Amino acid sequence: MDQNDHFRFVSLLALELENGDIRLPSLPDVVLKIRKMLESDNCDFERISQAVSVDPVLVSRLFVFANSAYYNRANIKADTLDAAISRLGFEVVRNTAMSLAMKQLYNSDKHSNAAKYQRAVWARGMKLSCMAYAISKKRRELNHETAYLCGLMHEVGKLYILTKAEDFPGFLGDKTSLDAVMEEWNPQISKSIIESWGFPDEVAESTDPSTYVVQDTEAAPDLVDVIVVAKLLVDGNEEKLKTVFEQDESCIKLGINEDVAADVMLAYRDKLKSMQQSLN
Repeated sequence: MDQNDHFRFVSLLALELENGDIRLPSLPDVVLKIRKMLESDNCDFERISQAVSVDPVLVSRLFVFANSAYYNRANIKADTLDAAISRLGFEVVRNTAMSLAMKQLYNSDKHSNAAKYQRAVWARGMKLSCMAYAISKKRRELNHETAYLCGLMHEVGKLYILTKAEDFPGFLGDKTSLDAVMEEWNPQISKSIIESWGFPDEVAESTDPSTYVVQDTEAAPDLVDVIVVAKLLVDGNEEKLKTVFEQDESCIKLGINEDVAADVMLAYRDKLKSMQQSLN
């Protein structure tokens, strides 16, 4: 890729980030309503059900989830929306709505030239979300549904970078340069997007572990640690991980060792299979 184009592209990202101009399409109304309800003190079943009922796609996915092997261990069919929501819980309903919204963003026809990259980032986002969920389930003090949300949105900045890269055709054709820019700029851009969508600071900060991780093995583990370990498990190979478990602060804080990691991987595969089947 031409060095001038590279400089212009990176300068554009820097300028938009500095000016607070990082934007993706707004989330669907149903996602925003559910998120606000969960953050309020008067969240109740009836209001959640009313918000969900206006979105037929979400309703259909909730029925699939509620009656899947993952959530329906007793094999009792949920045949009403109220029964499905009751079985899943409010946070699962929110995350299902968010997953559908994110999938739609990554599969938008507006950016066909970047489609293969978008699909790859979406697939990785699903892996990170399910791994974060599986890791956090090992710790009672961590909310596993919020951990799922952190993993789901961890690389949303890459989607923004890809939409901008379409104006620089040489960039999309240079995978090495594109990957390098996405890795460097994703944390700041993802954080900016998540903040603009109104999610809590703990979710936004999980996009940038290098800045927000607490490097003290005596500190309580948090969602940043969960994302650090989720990335290690998704990306790492078995031999390297043996050493990492003993040295990485986040692994130590979360109590993730070789034996625990084996259980986490089983839970991760189970969750990922459920999500892939239910969202397709």
